[in-house]
Amino acid sequence: MAASSQQLATGSLSVAGATALLVGNVIGISIFTLPGPLAGSAGPSVIFAILLAMVPLGFGIAMDYQLGSAIPVAGGNYVYASRIVSPSAGFLVPWIIVPGVWAGLLFIGVGFSNYVGLFVDVPTLALIYTVLIPFLVLNIVGINPVARVQMVLVAILLVSMAVFIVPGALAIDPGNYTPLFPHGVGEFGLSVVSLYFPLRGFSMIVALGEELEDPTTSIPTVLGFAAAITLTLFATMVAVLVGVVHHSELVSVEGAIVEAGRTFLPEPLAAFLAIGAVVGGLTSISTTYTGFSRTLMRAARDEVIPRSVATVHPRFETPHVSLLVLGVPPLFLAPVVLRGLENPSVVLSVFLAVAVLFAMSLKAVALWKLPAVFEERWENADVTFTPRTLKLLALGTLVSAVVFILITASQTPAIVGMLICYSVIGLVYFTLGKRQLRRRDVDLDAVMSTLAEYE
Repeated sequence: MAASSQQLATGSLSVAGATALLVGNVIGISIFTLPGPLAGSAGPSVIFAILLAMVPLGFGIAMDYQLGSAIPVAGGNYVYASRIVSPSAGFLVPWIIVPGVWAGLLFIGVGFSNYVGLFVDVPTLALIYTVLIPFLVLNIVGINPVARVQMVLVAILLVSMAVFIVPGALAIDPGNYTPLFPHGVGEFGLSVVSLYFPLRGFSMIVALGEELEDPTTSIPTVLGFAAAITLTLFATMVAVLVGVVHHSELVSVEGAIVEAGRTFLPEPLAAFLAIGAVVGGLTSISTTYTGFSRTLMRAARDEVIPRSVATVHPRFETPHVSLLVLGVPPLFLAPVVLRGLENPSVVLSVFLAVAVLFAMSLKAVALWKLPAVFEERWENADVTFTPRTLKLLALGTLVSAVVFILITASQTPAIVGMLICYSVIGLVYFTLGKRQLRRRDVDLDAVMSTLAEYE
């Protein structure tokens, strides 16, 4: 395959566009869908759950600062795992990400349908298709059209959150914050993991890499802006929700933010909250396609997965094949999920969170080894942590990821067990694939140990 067919157009995405993509990816529809059912099960402790979920997030943001500044590439999560950790670790990133993204897209689609259902009486499945298909097409058309649409959508999203937070803070009943753990700490632990799902969206910046203007300086700037905006709004919105509505009333409420808003807002403004949730679904869907498709594209360039997945559209310069790999299967899985899961939003978010936590643990190992493997890249990066700070960040990230996975395993062992079995199957496939490539005189381990010329 010609090199030109494997590479994306570089240096076209501005800091403003990338920040809009990141903010929409992190906030999205999750803030409108998760806090309600989680507060119903974990009680007011969900406020502390979001704060605790920010601990590994802080490690992750700092990690992306360093790795993204030192090695700004498309599909960064895959490159860091394969080049710095090991070829097998690199393979597991796209292998686990694919079903994780399918779960994430379905999670967003379900949340979107719940809020649109407040306005129109349309079957849930039809609404899921309505949001999944157009944004798949938009991502195929190009990264800059996605960024322009995202800026408009994020502006609407932020205004709708302010409409809830500002007057809601004046309507809080302090009595709603007790008891803190009405159903024990087990539900609290699971809510921490579930709330980590939307916060994981910051790592998308290292997936874009080469598509940013001056990526070595843009990545730290974008991460700083996006983190300041999203974390403040996310935590405040959860605190207001639990403060204005008793947790016992949120157990089975669809559209909890809107229902809570109706207790202190006039109906037109409460309806605007639902519009914000709908917009959040659009921003989340768009960036899920954008970020993870680059990981698949980069892995396919190495032939870790079929090389055709790396094909770039000759007109739009987007990885259209990897986008289709991520976007088409959920269309067929949606009817199965709707029939088979009692609470699809929470189950799907936990599945994706575990997949992302696994990828984060690999990235932590990569951060630890960065100075030894790519010393020159680390020393010349715009962001360079001292060796001691770097190792503390790596250790904190790894410990946080492992603890979260263990919490999830204790509450939902079937999901974690399924991912472990799936990973073992993947490693067998990877071993057989290496043997087949060796017959063509391709040493996949050697390919996965060095950066490409354009990186």
